Amino acid sequence: MAQTPEKYNLSVDSTVNRLAGTKRVYVATRINNRPKIDGKLNDACWNTGVWAGGFTQQIPNQGKLPSQDTEIKILYDNNNLYVGFKCYDKGPGKIRPILSRRDEMAGDIAGIALDSYHDKQTAYEFNVAASGQKVDLVHLGAYNWDFNWDAVWDGKARVSDSIWTSELEIPFSQIHFAPGKEQIWGMHIWRWIDRFNEESQWKLIPIDAPAMVYLFGELRGIEGVKPKTNYEFLPYLNTRFSPNTDQKNKMIYGAGLNGKIGLNSGFTLDYAFNPDFGQVEADPSVLNLTNYEVFNEEKRPFFLEGNTILDYSMNGDMLFYSRRIGHAPSYYPDLEDNQILSISDNTPILSALKLTGKTKSGLSVGVVQSITAKENATIYTGDSKSKMAVEPFTNFMVGRIKQDFNKGNTVLGGMVTSTYRNIDDDHLNFLSKSALAGGIDFQHNWKKRKYFVDFKGFFSDIQGDKQAISNLQLSPVHYFQRVDADYLEYNPDRTSLSGWGGLLSGGKRSGKFRATGSLNWRSPGVDFNDVGYLYQSDMVNELVNLKYTVSKPKGIVRSYFVEFEQEHDWSYGFENTLDRLKLHGYLQLNNLWSAHLNLKRYYNIYDTRELRGGPNLYKDGYNDIELFIQTNSVKKFWTGLGPRFKFFSDKISSTSYFTLFFKWQINDRFNITSRTILDHSIDHHQFVRQAIDVIGNSHYLVGTIDRNTLSSTLRFEYYISPEISIQYYGNPYASTGTYTNFREVADASNQSLEKRYVSLDNSALINNRYTLNRNNVTTYNIANPDFNFQEFRSNLVGRWEFRPGSTLYLVWTNTRSSYSDQLNQSIWKSFGNIMNVKAENVFMLKFSYWFSL
Repeated sequence: MAQTPEKYNLSVDSTVNRLAGTKRVYVATRINNRPKIDGKLNDACWNTGVWAGGFTQQIPNQGKLPSQDTEIKILYDNNNLYVGFKCYDKGPGKIRPILSRRDEMAGDIAGIALDSYHDKQTAYEFNVAASGQKVDLVHLGAYNWDFNWDAVWDGKARVSDSIWTSELEIPFSQIHFAPGKEQIWGMHIWRWIDRFNEESQWKLIPIDAPAMVYLFGELRGIEGVKPKTNYEFLPYLNTRFSPNTDQKNKMIYGAGLNGKIGLNSGFTLDYAFNPDFGQVEADPSVLNLTNYEVFNEEKRPFFLEGNTILDYSMNGDMLFYSRRIGHAPSYYPDLEDNQILSISDNTPILSALKLTGKTKSGLSVGVVQSITAKENATIYTGDSKSKMAVEPFTNFMVGRIKQDFNKGNTVLGGMVTSTYRNIDDDHLNFLSKSALAGGIDFQHNWKKRKYFVDFKGFFSDIQGDKQAISNLQLSPVHYFQRVDADYLEYNPDRTSLSGWGGLLSGGKRSGKFRATGSLNWRSPGVDFNDVGYLYQSDMVNELVNLKYTVSKPKGIVRSYFVEFEQEHDWSYGFENTLDRLKLHGYLQLNNLWSAHLNLKRYYNIYDTRELRGGPNLYKDGYNDIELFIQTNSVKKFWTGLGPRFKFFSDKISSTSYFTLFFKWQINDRFNITSRTILDHSIDHHQFVRQAIDVIGNSHYLVGTIDRNTLSSTLRFEYYISPEISIQYYGNPYASTGTYTNFREVADASNQSLEKRYVSLDNSALINNRYTLNRNNVTTYNIANPDFNFQEFRSNLVGRWEFRPGSTLYLVWTNTRSSYSDQLNQSIWKSFGNIMNVKAENVFMLKFSYWFSL
C-alpha cells in the first residue's frame, strides 16, 4: 500500500477533501496456481499477498468509519485477475443474500471497478452479491453506466454468521488494456450493506463529486501480461411452436451464430448471423392517441452490449436507435374476406457486425454494419398462395469516433449513419431509398470537472421517390402542410429532404448547489428516423435547472434535495409553443422512508401537432401536482404509492392518476413485484378527425374525451441458484374512451373557448355513425370514435446458465389483444374480461453454447 497526496477541494468538509485527495495504491501479487472459484478463499494462493482494509463510509455518513469492516486481496496470473473479499458483519444472521436477476443490485454486494485504459473516464466493474449473483457494467463518466455489458467471468460467494466472502475470476480477455511491461490501472472497490443502505469505499469518492473514475485509486504490480486476441463463439439452436395462430407454419426451427473477436489493439468485433431474440421480454402495452411515435427501449442483447460508445443522444432524440434494425415490416397488404395473411413480426436480420473499442491514447471507435432481408408476406386464398413484398432489402451503417484530450477533460467526437433500401416493388416507394445523418460533438470540463460545456450539432439528408418525400413532409414529425406556418412550404415534387439541429448545454454539476442550462433546436426538415429516433422537428427548447442537495444526515433526515426548473419552447417560425415551471422536492428519512413532491405549471400552450397538420391549437394551461411516498425497501414487503392530479384552467379538462407499486421478498430466492396505474383523464381538446363539410371545405373536429386506463405489470421471480431461475412477466392493459361535445375548430389560437370552437349538435348513433349539425344544418357524418382496447402480454422464462456464457431457455409467450368501438362496459369490467380475449401462444426452446479460442 502506498499513499501520495492529490489535492481535492470541491467539498465543504475538510475530512472529505483529505480522504478524496489521498491517492491509494494497491500492488497485486502474481501466483502460479489458480484458486478454485467457490467463494471460500481457502486455496493456498490466498495465503500470499496483502489483505487491504481501511475503507471509508460514503453514505450515509460521508468520511466516517464504516459500520462493518471489509478487506480485499488481488492476485493474478497470465490469464486472469483474482479478487477476494472478506466482508465482516457484527450482526449474526443479518447479512442479506438476496438472489435476483443478473445485473440487478439486490441485498449485500461488493465489487471492483477497473480503469484499464487509465483514461480517468471509463472503467469495467465486476460485482458479486452475498447470494452469489453477478453484476457487471461499464462506467461511462459523469455517473453514467452501461449495465447491458455482459462479460464472461466467474464469481461465487459464501455466507457465514459474522462474515460473507466472495471470490472473483476476471479473464484478461474480457477487458481491454494497452501493451506494457507493467499495467497501471485505476481501481475502485466498494461494499453495500443493504439493511443500513450504507456504502463504504476503499478510496473515497465524495457523494457530490462531478464524476467517479477520475478519482479512482490505482492498481499496480501486474507485469508480463499481454492483451489477448480472443475468439468467442455463441452458436444457438431453437424451435418455436405457435399452436393457435393464423399462420400456416406453426412449427419453426432456427439456428444462428453470435460471437466476438477480441483484438489486442483494444477493440472487440461482435458479429451475429441470423440472430434470435425470442427470449426477450415483451414491450409494455400502450394505446397511443397522440401523433407522436411511442419509444420502446432496446432489449436485444447484441445491440445493447457495448452500445454506449455509439450513443449520440440529445434530450431524448438519438442519431442511432437500434430498434430500427429488424423492425416490423413497413407494409401491410389489404386482404379480401376469403384471404389469410402470414407475416413476420420482425424483419429478419441476415447479419450484423459491431466494432467497438478504445486505444490507450483515448481514441474511441464504434461501427455497426447490419443487413436485413427482403421480407415477403404470404397471402393464402383457399388452396393457393401468393407472396407480396412488405419490406425491401436494407443496409444499415453507423460509425462513431471520439478522442479524449487533456486527461479526459476534453472530448471531441463525430458520428455518421446511413440507411440504404433496395426498392424494386412499386408499392414500397413510400419508403425512402437512402438516408444520411451525421454530427459532431464537443465536451470540455474544468475546475476538476466541476464545470462543463457540451455541444452536439447534427444534420440529415433523405433521398427518395416523390411519394416517399411527400409522405415525409406530411408526417407528424414535420407537418409542412400547416396552414398558419408561412415559414413552411409543402412541395409534392420534392425528392429529398434535409435539415439540421443541435444541443448546447453546460453549467456546474457538483457540490450542494448545482446549476445547468441547455438550448436544444431542430430545423423543420431534419429527420433521422430511418436508423435514429426523432420525436419532433421544427422546435427550439430552452431549459434551466437549479438544484440544492444535502446528503448528510441530521436529526431524522438522511438526505434531501430541492430543484427548480424553467422551460420555454417555440417553433422555427418563432411561435411560442410552451412555458413550464417546476419545483421538485425529495426527502429521505433515517428509517429509509422517502417522499417526492412535484409541482409544475404549464402555460402558453400552442400545440402545433394536435390538429394533425392543421393550425396551432391553443390549449388552456394547467397545474400538475404529484406526490409519491415509498416505504423502507430493505423490508421484506415494501411499497410505493401516490396520486397525481392535473387542474386545467378551462374548468373542464382534468386528470387523476394513481400509482401503486409493491415488492414482496418472500425469501432469499422468491420475490413478487407489481406496478399498477389507474388513469382517469378528461381532455376537452382531443382531436377527432379532419372532415369535409357538405360544400367541400376541410375542417378540424375535436371532442371532449373521457378516458380511463388501467394497467398492471406483475413479476414472479424464483431462483434455484444464481444460474437457474424461473421468471414470469405479465402486463394486462385496458383503456376505454367516450367522446362527447363535438366541435369544429374556428379560431385555433384564440384563448377564448367560445371563439376557438363552434359547437356541433350530434344525433344518436345510427349504424355506428354520428351526424353532426351546425345551426340545425347537417354538416358532417363521422364514424363513432369511442373505443375499448384490451391487451395482455406475458412471458414465462426458464433459464439455466449451465456454464459461464452458455444458456438453455424455455419460453412461453401468451398474448391477447382486442380493439372495439363499442363501449358497453366500465374500465373495471374491460380489465377483468381481458382473459376472455382469444390468446396467441408461442412456445420456444433455445440452446446456446459459449466457447472461445
